[in-house]
Amino acid sequence: MGQRSFSQRMVIGIFLPVILLAALQSVAVKAQSVLDRSQDTYKMNNREPDPRFKADLLLIVAHDDDEADIAGYLARAIDQKRRVAIVWVNGTGQSFNGGRNLVGPERADSLAAIRVIEGLRAVAVLGITNAWNLGGSDNETQNLLESFEANDHGMTLGRVVRLVRLTRPEVIISWLPEFVTGENHADHQASGILAAEAFDLAGDPTAFPEQVSPATEPGTYANRTEGLRTWQPQKLYFFANATHEDFYAGKGPEYNVTDISPTRNISYADIARQSRAEHQTQYNPARHPPGSPRQGTPAPSPVQFILGKSLVGGSPTDDVFAGVVPGGIPYQRPPGYLAPRHVEPVMEMGDPWHYYYLFWQAHGLDSLLGLIPYEISITQGTYLSIPLIVDNPTDAAIDVNISVSAPQGWKVLPTPPAHIEAQVHRYYMRAQAAAPAEIRPDWQMFTVTAESGGKTIGTVPLRVQLARDSFRQ
Repeated sequence: MGQRSFSQRMVIGIFLPVILLAALQSVAVKAQSVLDRSQDTYKMNNREPDPRFKADLLLIVAHDDDEADIAGYLARAIDQKRRVAIVWVNGTGQSFNGGRNLVGPERADSLAAIRVIEGLRAVAVLGITNAWNLGGSDNETQNLLESFEANDHGMTLGRVVRLVRLTRPEVIISWLPEFVTGENHADHQASGILAAEAFDLAGDPTAFPEQVSPATEPGTYANRTEGLRTWQPQKLYFFANATHEDFYAGKGPEYNVTDISPTRNISYADIARQSRAEHQTQYNPARHPPGSPRQGTPAPSPVQFILGKSLVGGSPTDDVFAGVVPGGIPYQRPPGYLAPRHVEPVMEMGDPWHYYYLFWQAHGLDSLLGLIPYEISITQGTYLSIPLIVDNPTDAAIDVNISVSAPQGWKVLPTPPAHIEAQVHRYYMRAQAAAPAEIRPDWQMFTVTAESGGKTIGTVPLRVQLARDSFRQ
């Protein structure tokens, strides 16, 4: 080979030191990596949970104004030095199509963005700073199973369990997971189901285990596991906004919101009213001054709860925090689902009522069994649908006929007879009736009867309230 040119020697002279320096730096980085391993950061996983997010009470509801119904009690709890946090499951998040705006022209997703801020301002009035909006869709239906389908039940449950583990509450409060007359917004009932599920799952290390697995490299940014701790809440309470309140009696504590707050020198009802006033797109003070039907109505007095279950004993009407054990309690497994075993054909009420019944049993919510008769609100002049399930556990096919006893003025549609093969455990039928055009103040009583082989195999009673504007079934 010939002698290198001057330019070649210049290139070598310039770049060889750079290459050597890079190599030395690589060796130094590797050495530093070894050194870092000797100062293992994995023990950071043993630090105590972040105290800024510890809650004594976690409210899990659907929309970012649902706290208004019990705001007077929340203000009282904060006066008693209880730490309160909120999870809005649906919030007014993705694909928000409903809702009015009493302030400006904004609608749909723009209105959703406004409602998020209104919600944060409203709970700040109460003294709540930790609030999470999961941004699920708003669903105008009475069927909570439709709400679950729209918002991915499993994914949403994982997010709620995460926040229970993050906040570590002794008490959880949520909407009553039951079909009631009134607004009966399925998103409300769905949040109650999620709250009960999270109550039972947050303490189970096999449920969403990635949340409670320690970070692989806590000293770096690249971590997928979350480092939370399992947590078993101790008491679960529910509330409702039904058109009747008789079912509350003796089922839980109640709190008078006309009592005066010692820290603010006004009543808890007034604090609740101030909080609600922040939801201006729904309750605009300029258009609804104090004393008007929308703005001036205080939260119910008293605020009433239903004890779903307590893992620390006590009476249903005891104070919300009675018996709570500081520092937490061990995990307690719920009863779980047990399939019913019929030996003869049976007709029962169908979903969503049937689902509620199975859910209560699976999660140990015995206090809800028989709490409220089958009931529903529907809009005048529309159709009522009564879903039914027939179980034929026998080895022979059966024929089933449905009859309906209805109030005067309703038009019952004929239900075709059903031929159900042997060992068919879920055969779906329904009864239907056209509602009268006028509002009726009293309960509209229905009875659906199923007959097979000359025998009655089931009777389903349903009471109906006619309303001017109800969510669809």
